Amino acid sequence: MKKVLLTVHKFFPEHRAGTEVLTLNIAKELQVRGYEVLVVTANPPDVDARRKEGETRETSDYEFEGVPVHVIEEPLRLKDYRFSFEYDHPHVAAHFRELCKSFRPDIIQIVHAQNHSAAIIDVAKELKIPVYFYSTDFWFVCPIVQLKRPDGAVCRGPGPGALKCLDCYTPKLFPPLEEFQEALGRKYPVTAKGSGGLQDLAAKSLHAAYIAAKAPDAVASTLRRPAHLRDAANKMQAIMVPTKLMHDVFVENGISDKLIHHVPFGIRLDALLPYTEKVPSDIIRIGFIGTLFEHKGVDLLIKAFLALPESAKCSLSIYGSTEQFPEYGKKLLGMAKDGSKNADKISFKGTFPQAQFGEILSNLDVLVIPSRWYENTPLVMQSALATKTPLIATDLGGMAEIIDHGQTGLLFKLNSVDSLKEQLMRVISEPDLLARFRSGIKDERSVQDMVDDIEKIYASN
Repeated sequence: MKKVLLTVHKFFPEHRAGTEVLTLNIAKELQVRGYEVLVVTANPPDVDARRKEGETRETSDYEFEGVPVHVIEEPLRLKDYRFSFEYDHPHVAAHFRELCKSFRPDIIQIVHAQNHSAAIIDVAKELKIPVYFYSTDFWFVCPIVQLKRPDGAVCRGPGPGALKCLDCYTPKLFPPLEEFQEALGRKYPVTAKGSGGLQDLAAKSLHAAYIAAKAPDAVASTLRRPAHLRDAANKMQAIMVPTKLMHDVFVENGISDKLIHHVPFGIRLDALLPYTEKVPSDIIRIGFIGTLFEHKGVDLLIKAFLALPESAKCSLSIYGSTEQFPEYGKKLLGMAKDGSKNADKISFKGTFPQAQFGEILSNLDVLVIPSRWYENTPLVMQSALATKTPLIATDLGGMAEIIDHGQTGLLFKLNSVDSLKEQLMRVISEPDLLARFRSGIKDERSVQDMVDDIEKIYASN
């Protein structure tokens, strides 16, 4: 029996976004095929790792849906932390080396290296274990993974000398003043926020001094990052990508074209295919399913929906946790309480078990993906298409690769409320449009198809 060690930046049950779903699907299918599988992950908080408190263990172990999971906890990940540990973490490398010697994998399959760093690739090469990568985002090129600039513009990589990262990524390495003062106040209560104007002024001075002291290391780490990760990527046996966009971005940033294989994502179809018919409705049911955070663009969708004629016979259902990123969640809830008739048509439905996905989609007429970044192929899009649910999505990245505008769905301009409103108006005002889209949607690719391709790549390298 061959052993496969899969790495992912976060995992169930604490974290449950698309990359986690993909990793779980691959792990389970490999188990079905006779492989022994171990998922190695980390457990950072969703908002900010510097806020992680109360955890003293460096590692932990558990099982999720029959899959063994080994966790690198925050005390190990943040041990003696330097900025360069984000991509070259010696303590994680040392632990990973011992873990590999214990588990003795025949194959290391990276689904995400964030929170582990690329040091795990060097460990694999040192131990002569073949390592493969199935990329779900742009972490190897972009430290904020989304190729999105502070002004909202999309980006194709660090550029010459990584200079573009200095005003985009480097500032994110420092805690904001409020967080710095909160931490300072816990250590030295006399400096706590609100304890006095003089104390607040002192905290500001200490914050500025902290940034000044750390800035040289932060800049050096930022500038070294692209070359380090390019070299690490080129050491792997093969790199699998789901979209042409990702292939092109990787090659543009120095990753060898010879290593890259196009392997589209696959999804679990058994729980979706019984729901290819829609529950009848007198109104057009618009939906969003996913993480409620700024880069997903849910605020754009709410603005566009509120701008529709109040006479429009439609509803908007938003599925996702407003507590995961509470500041953004509060903003969305506030937007949906503007007192208009359209606001009354918006409902926040929370999260739901994966087993209910098909049923949820059977009660939606169109799903909107208003992302602000180069999404690859969000699994929620594939799940929607498997149930013959038409899509409206940003005309960007992998989203645009799977929608034939005007034939199987609609695309709108990046960050444009007006463009999104225009597409929503089409599905509301053109009676036969969604039925025509549904008839043009092709069958979706399964997890089994995806893992067939992964196994072929294992065998050929």
